[in-house]
Amino acid sequence: MNLLLSLSENDKRLIFALLLVFILVFVLIGYIGYLITRVMKWQGKRLDTITADPVITRVITDKKHFIRYARKKNWRLFFKQSYIAILIMLTGAIILVLRDAFTGDWAYNIWDYQPGGTGFGTILFLFDFSVCFKVVDGSVLVSWPAVINTPHFEVAAWCSYIFVTSMLVGGIWYLVSLQCLISRTIRMYQLSTTAFEKTLEGFNQNVQYANIKAAQYEQQNQQENNDAEQK
Repeated sequence: MNLLLSLSENDKRLIFALLLVFILVFVLIGYIGYLITRVMKWQGKRLDTITADPVITRVITDKKHFIRYARKKNWRLFFKQSYIAILIMLTGAIILVLRDAFTGDWAYNIWDYQPGGTGFGTILFLFDFSVCFKVVDGSVLVSWPAVINTPHFEVAAWCSYIFVTSMLVGGIWYLVSLQCLISRTIRMYQLSTTAFEKTLEGFNQNVQYANIKAAQYEQQNQQENNDAEQK
């Protein structure tokens, strides 16, 4: 309590801002985790759709055949989902290489943020966190990070904008496709066990025999009634 009272208003604002950032990051991680779980469940169920017909019609009758068939379908679906992401990243890389080849600038810094710069950093907020903590006369002083760049558009940085954006979009797209592949693979091994397993869990031979005899008796009585009605 004494520590809080001794803090200046600026220090209290800084602590509050850091706590707010921490909470927002925590919530964001939670939502990302929830989204990943939902995608994995959805893609896992998708494997059921593409393998159901051969199993139901008994074209596939054993675990080994099922895994071979499901793996082939799974990888085909992965290539179908991810090839656009690969094309996006490849396009960005080709544009960067062509730009360097025409200008002869192979040391091009795609993150340059200086005024008049040619990097992607020109459209980002950048901070210098090295000035946040200073030691003066044995005391630690805490201050806000210094802003070293505010977003500004530079025509000369067009190549870095295209390259970084394509890598970011294509990379996320590819990672999601990879996650879907892993989800379907997990589901494939689950189904290979549950769809073809032989188990006596809950089986009682005496109960089954009694049910069969009762069904036969009911069928016999029904047949006798039908014969009696016909006479």
